[in-house]
Amino acid sequence: MMAAGETLGTRLRRLRAERDCSLSELSRRSGVGKGTISELENDRRGARLDTLFALTTALGAPLGALMPDGAAAAGAQVEGDSVTATLLGRWPMERYLVEVYRAALTERRQESAAHAPGVLETVTVVRGRVRAGCAGAERELAEGESLRYRGDVPHQFAALGAPADVVLLMHYPSQATSEGTMTDDR
Repeated sequence: MMAAGETLGTRLRRLRAERDCSLSELSRRSGVGKGTISELENDRRGARLDTLFALTTALGAPLGALMPDGAAAAGAQVEGDSVTATLLGRWPMERYLVEVYRAALTERRQESAAHAPGVLETVTVVRGRVRAGCAGAERELAEGESLRYRGDVPHQFAALGAPADVVLLMHYPSQATSEGTMTDDR
């Protein structure tokens, strides 16, 4: 767990050190340039959602590892092509670490690369209509509907017709489960 008040740069540098991963190795694994990683670690630039996911996936960590604790109270947000998301909380469970995000979606499609093996996502539509799911198998969802899909394959989502609000649950396998085969809910 990261200390309150730490910057994105401090968190990223610490996470990379904990994983004994050089800047060059993280760049190779994540596809993010060394210069970009260096600027992030030195708090000279902010990061987009896809960049943060690439880095945390390469480091075997959940997205929330780079988000400030108490992000909802501080209003800390991360943005992607179609989404502005705020971390609301994190809960370790027996099989998963679950992170909960409040997200606002635009009509532009958010394409997400595969996350770490075993990651699942659940999207629940709070306002509007959304198209979400694994690439090529997306479903349309109305207010109050939810969909759980694999986050470890390319996936996407977008609002339909007007901006939408969703709650997104990220389910990261616990260490004990991540090496096993997970077949339920997939």
